[in-house]
Amino acid sequence: MGDLDNTSNQLDGKTLGTCTLQRLLGRGGMGAVYLAQQSRPRRTVAVKVLLPELFAHSTGFSEFLVRFRREADAIAALDHINIMPIYEYGEQDQLAYLVMPYLADGTLRDIVAKRGKLPLGEVVSIVEQIAAALDYAHRHGIIHRDLKPGNILFHADGRLVLTDFGIAKVLNEPASANVVAMQTLTTTGMIIGTPEYLSPEQATGAPIDNRSDIYSLGIVLFQLLSGRVPFTGTTPVAVAIKHATEQPPSFAQLNLDVPRGVEEVILKALAKKPEQRYATAGDLARALRAAATEAQISNAPTFMAAVKPVAKVAPLATAETLVDTMLPVQGKKSDVPTLAVGTNQPSRRQRSRLPLRVALFSGIVVVLLILGVSALYLHGFPGGNQPSGSTGTHAATTATTVPERTATTVTQPQTALPRPSVPVGKFLYGSTLPVCGTQTSLWSTNPSVQVTCGTTETQLTNKNAGQVEGVILNNFPGSVAIPNDYVLEVQVEPVSASSGTFGIFFRTQTGANHQGGFSFIIQPSGFWNGNSIDDATGQATSLFGVQGTALNSSGFTTIDIVVQGDTYRLYFNGVRQGGISDANYSRGNLGLAVDGGADVLFKNLAIYSLPS
Repeated sequence: MGDLDNTSNQLDGKTLGTCTLQRLLGRGGMGAVYLAQQSRPRRTVAVKVLLPELFAHSTGFSEFLVRFRREADAIAALDHINIMPIYEYGEQDQLAYLVMPYLADGTLRDIVAKRGKLPLGEVVSIVEQIAAALDYAHRHGIIHRDLKPGNILFHADGRLVLTDFGIAKVLNEPASANVVAMQTLTTTGMIIGTPEYLSPEQATGAPIDNRSDIYSLGIVLFQLLSGRVPFTGTTPVAVAIKHATEQPPSFAQLNLDVPRGVEEVILKALAKKPEQRYATAGDLARALRAAATEAQISNAPTFMAAVKPVAKVAPLATAETLVDTMLPVQGKKSDVPTLAVGTNQPSRRQRSRLPLRVALFSGIVVVLLILGVSALYLHGFPGGNQPSGSTGTHAATTATTVPERTATTVTQPQTALPRPSVPVGKFLYGSTLPVCGTQTSLWSTNPSVQVTCGTTETQLTNKNAGQVEGVILNNFPGSVAIPNDYVLEVQVEPVSASSGTFGIFFRTQTGANHQGGFSFIIQPSGFWNGNSIDDATGQATSLFGVQGTALNSSGFTTIDIVVQGDTYRLYFNGVRQGGISDANYSRGNLGLAVDGGADVLFKNLAIYSLPS
């Protein structure tokens, strides 16, 4: 390694093509990566250099040079937000190099080294992004073959980016002597890939397909939840043998917080035979989310847990909330806010057969709610926090209160919200009909936005062409401020005649002299932009935009936004689309946005704390 160190240091200041190497960032199995300054166009980049000193013979260097060129060709054909793009490929002075974007936020390996085990909710998001990148590459005939945390980088906007397809194998390529030699290098003592993340077929030199990457993703998943890789050894060959012959250790010894269903997902991903694994990386990610969501729901506290009786009461036979067991109080329909959480609901027939002691307990709680809790949730929702004053590009700039509803307005029904589509923490606030019914006084709206309250959804129509407007939730019941970090979920559906975009405002600055905040603005096609809105001018600057998953062609699409620190992530129907990162606003209100010409239905808005 001494020669490699000397060569690496000697390259400082060297110019390759349009790039001047500044300093060594790291070394890997194929060469070294440098921070560099590109002159045309002028920008900071990362340059990956293949060093001939890595190989004892020129024939070995020639083989890897062929593979290095393949990396450039392979990645150049891939265009995905979770895959590192290639700016340029070149060869100069017996050095081959790739020019790539420089991502300064570190790798997943750095996070694991610093934090060890990661929370399940965070791991689900990570796996979904990696799976999206792998599935895209696999559809284009590319197998990564060296998937590991060190090859997963963080973009400044918070998304993950998969890099280093340097030993990728192109599916269906013509057989050649070089290809055969590369497939059998393990028999001569040379391991293709990183030993701790090898699939059994890589370890034994057997033919591979996309399911080899799925095994490696399973190893990464195991490491993120346990803080360690499942197989280690004193030599690369020893580790490779364990991949082929041994079962991974149980999470009962490593992390008791990992649900059994999640462990079963990992075990399937790590099956020794490829045909016993998931068919695609996306299948693995979906199974992981389903297992994590099921565990979260089964362990989630309900509202009943928040009002524990002094005497011990036997648990209900079905997963109900307190609101579900309460009967309407005559003359008090508007006094009982929706406090539902995402749980399975029993039928009315089941509810009518509740044990007598449960019914008595429910009646007592109703009285307590009317006499005590209503003082917190219902007493004259104040309007003093509503935005007012100047005009701008969204609802944060206007103080107009939602007008009084007509006699045809339907009171918000006492039904439960759907189960959340992403991992969440404690239920904070929810409304099946946003802006309507008993929730009206919590919101403010822009004059150009027409609010129509239906029986199952709220319709927002923007008559002001060319400007994004909306409605703003000023606070929770009882004048409780909206927290800085949360998960927001809402279901949306553009009506057939709608011609505009729509979305979510968050961290919105309110008041006469404030117009700032953030927004995710979505087109019906699924294309979205994450924006930062200037506090002084109200002008939106796109931080990131991309074609995401298409929205449901008929029916509602569930939109989730995870607001956490300086990072904001977007999901459609539980599938991660990407996100943005910006530190301009650390707090603020939230709202629903509609562009000029937009006519959109909203329902089942819910806000949760972040998952623990």
